[in-house]
Amino acid sequence: MSQLEIQYDEFLSLISQTITNVDVNLLVKIMYLERRLPDVAPKVELHIQYKSDVDPKNKQEQFRARYGFLSQLGIHELMVVGRISIDIIEDISKDPDIKHISGTATPASY
Repeated sequence: MSQLEIQYDEFLSLISQTITNVDVNLLVKIMYLERRLPDVAPKVELHIQYKSDVDPKNKQEQFRARYGFLSQLGIHELMVVGRISIDIIEDISKDPDIKHISGTATPASY
């Protein structure tokens, strides 16, 4: 393994220790897009998995009131789409009812 690969693995490990319940590759992709296209937050589709004892309908209402993003309900999950920055992801991840967050990020259209 090259020194560069070792450093990259260490970088990913540090990120996963900082925000433990979010997919590291999603975080890296969002940060990359924010730096390449700094004028607008990337378009992100989040899949938020909640613990089994959590009512996702209540979370959907709270999410809409706080962030204003469109969302769709699933069983113990919420799918959210919008222009979402790394700061918002970090804020969302602090919810103790969240089991894991994954998703995709693409450049937002202007």
